[in-house]
Amino acid sequence: MQIRFVKTLFGIIGAVVGAVFGLIAAVALVGLLSDGNTLGEAFLFLAAAPLGFLAGAVVGALLTVRVLSRLRERPASIAGRHEQKRMRLGLLLGTAAAFVVVLLVAREAAAPPSDASMLRHFERHEATFEKLVTMAGADKGLVRVDEDWTLPARTQSVGVSGERLAVYRKLLRDAGTPRGFKVSQDAVGYDFYFWLRGSAVSADVQKGFAYRASPPTGIVQSLDGIRADPGKYLIAYRHIRGPWYLFYEFIPG
Repeated sequence: MQIRFVKTLFGIIGAVVGAVFGLIAAVALVGLLSDGNTLGEAFLFLAAAPLGFLAGAVVGALLTVRVLSRLRERPASIAGRHEQKRMRLGLLLGTAAAFVVVLLVAREAAAPPSDASMLRHFERHEATFEKLVTMAGADKGLVRVDEDWTLPARTQSVGVSGERLAVYRKLLRDAGTPRGFKVSQDAVGYDFYFWLRGSAVSADVQKGFAYRASPPTGIVQSLDGIRADPGKYLIAYRHIRGPWYLFYEFIPG
């Protein structure tokens, strides 16, 4: 009777831990699959959360009961006792490591990339960005290129053929900015979108690479950790070199 109670208790604990892990894993998976649209993420999470919760609970309960049975065994040999100790340690460290990894993935999916990682990215792709600026400078009427839409919608109206648009999109993918670029608000440069989050019903936050023919205002030493007032527009820049900058932009919802 007591053994059955212990198994049930540990099964419940395992189910709770597994369910929590499943929910966190669902958040991480949604973040990895998302293109930055927070409204789309909400719908994905509504589908993924119940699956993660149930799968985590079932797997957690089954594993806990099975491991408990193994740990209750009394090995007859010294080697068996050492193996059991290694199992306990592996279980403890493995569970902790799995939680840490999934939490980090979920956090990284929701947080903007660091300045350092973006600077390294720019070093690798600077030539591609320069080529895109040269092309955009020649196509004066082209305001925005995204992976599946443009401004104007009919690029032929400003002399940009479908073939040239395909070249733009290939170069943008090569540069790690598939969400494209837009002509800056002051019309003296271009913003290339490296990371963005938001939707039509929420605030937009984006971080990327900016080309400016003249230095912009709002230059700071670092964009890491920068935060905007919820109802106030903010754009800030960090100089890379020459006409190139990192930028962080917050657009209230």
